[in-house]
Amino acid sequence: MTKEEILKALADSVITGNAKAAVENSEKALKAGVDPQEAIVEGLAKGMSVMGDKYERGEAFVPHLMIASVALYKGMDILTPHIKVDPSNRAVTGVIGTIEGDVHDIGKNLVKTMMAAAGFTMIDLGNDVPIENFITAAKENKADLLSVSALMTTTMTGMDKISELLLENGYRDSLIYMVGGAPVSEKYAKSVGADGTCKDAASAVAFAKEKASKLAPANERWSDAKLSITKTKYKDVILKKKAAAKAGSNVSLEAAKKVIAEYEKVGTKKASKMSHKERVFGALGDKKVDRLPCYPLACGITRKFIPASYKDYATNPKIFSDSAYAAVKYLDVDTYVGLTDLSITSADVGAGVSYPDEDTPSTTGHLHEYDDIVIPEIKKGTRIHNHIQAGKMALEKLHRDEIDAPFVAFHEGPLLTLTQAMGADRVLHDMSNNPKEVHKALDRITDFVCDISTEFFDEGAADAICVDNLWSNNVIMSADQYWEFDGKYVYDRQIPIFKKHNAPYVIHNCADAVHFDIQIRKFGTALYSYAYYEKNRNKGSKNYADLIPAYSDICCMMGEVDPIQFMNNDEKTFENIRNDTVKLMDGVLKTLKENGRQSKYVMSTGCEVPPDGSLMSVKTMVDTVKEVGEDMYKKIIG
Repeated sequence: MTKEEILKALADSVITGNAKAAVENSEKALKAGVDPQEAIVEGLAKGMSVMGDKYERGEAFVPHLMIASVALYKGMDILTPHIKVDPSNRAVTGVIGTIEGDVHDIGKNLVKTMMAAAGFTMIDLGNDVPIENFITAAKENKADLLSVSALMTTTMTGMDKISELLLENGYRDSLIYMVGGAPVSEKYAKSVGADGTCKDAASAVAFAKEKASKLAPANERWSDAKLSITKTKYKDVILKKKAAAKAGSNVSLEAAKKVIAEYEKVGTKKASKMSHKERVFGALGDKKVDRLPCYPLACGITRKFIPASYKDYATNPKIFSDSAYAAVKYLDVDTYVGLTDLSITSADVGAGVSYPDEDTPSTTGHLHEYDDIVIPEIKKGTRIHNHIQAGKMALEKLHRDEIDAPFVAFHEGPLLTLTQAMGADRVLHDMSNNPKEVHKALDRITDFVCDISTEFFDEGAADAICVDNLWSNNVIMSADQYWEFDGKYVYDRQIPIFKKHNAPYVIHNCADAVHFDIQIRKFGTALYSYAYYEKNRNKGSKNYADLIPAYSDICCMMGEVDPIQFMNNDEKTFENIRNDTVKLMDGVLKTLKENGRQSKYVMSTGCEVPPDGSLMSVKTMVDTVKEVGEDMYKKIIG
């Protein structure tokens, strides 16, 4: 084979995901005297670039990229040891990982793969990475780049803590600090002191290349002298950040006290014409209401009313139910969603779980084999039994006459449970390489998930159940793949349980580009809680103007307001929230009117308000809806 034929064969082996061919062609390249660096860049990496382009065009999905990346790395394992290292031409070294409390690593893995294909040396810390580990790894590897990922709004706030530690240790000027994930905007990246964020893996590579080209040599940047100078340079900044952190460390607790004080002084600001329950169920049925219902996804943050630690909120049914009651009482929200964390079902089937005192519990240590999955009975000692008892207590309290609000239970769907237990990377890869084992595992887990829904209904522990069916995402998998590996299980086996109990099927999905036709139209979903990411609109992220015309004949939509701004506790934040709320409500009501609807929308946030956010900001949104919602509703809807 000629050199050109070998390079093409290397590229093709990655495109087809043929790891064996990648190894064979890499060995042929060495025997033929092809420069190993050229073989990687002009062969393997070109193949990965083709797959990246297909991914961006929607012609390939995450499982395809994972299979291609296996071939890429197998070939690199053969070629890399033979590259002649020139100390003066050191490859860009990057440290990458998903932040503590967050086990979602699909985006992180794509960025890592694309950067490796571009010639970067990537140190992957994995997911659920303690903040200090990012700092240690950056120093030990004299990193040029630190890339931190998060999918959940409840974990991304740790990005600011990493920034502070970089400053405190004198590392900030020694590297490029990038942050990423669906909820991370350019504005947020700037607010936490990062160099930037990128919309996709390809642009992240280009950004990192451009920034790294301007860095001084690693030994110079990471010398003790340089670090000492940087510490001194940022001394005032560090002191100000620490002072601000100290002042804001109890922002949610102080906000809770203010909310309670205001309630005790004046009660609710305005008597309502309808009860919470009447308003929520009226909106679900597209009936005439006094105003749109309002419930920012303020779940774990409401523990501050008690007050209690997050660990107690997630494990103690009484504290959970007290938090739900306090949320409706003091904030005057129209409902309460019983979300604690996404590791409940995965912990019960065998994965580990960690309980930080003041952060969201998360899965730790994925199972090694699908056969390690153990399906338990729903009984005392399991997390889900505890969760159901908490829901039962919350429902009883929310149904009291002075509250009269519906309680919506919350648990994970089949595919989300499996990916939490086994690791999303593993499961999505096996969808193509080992589908029988994935289906076998999903079959067993679906039984468990169905038992959970049944138990909630039989125990009288919910007015409705919200199921987190996260992986419906058209950049992660095709509609056919989603239907095969999640949708069909939900449709055939879980939804009939809801029909049997005459209960609405409710979904929460904070993915950025959802297969809405399946999750709403096919499932017959009654209420859909969604997030909207404007930066991903071209990839399929949709807002109320898209969703109401398409699905309001069968579904009430809920969501959209950015929850990250609820972290702050100042008048500027409150004013922004008021403006955003009024703008959204005005647009929603006009769109409902244009489509012949009366009320099929719930004013909410797209994801959960971070657990240490400001309850005053939550109250601001609710009060805004109460203060202008009735007049706006009457003016637009009639």
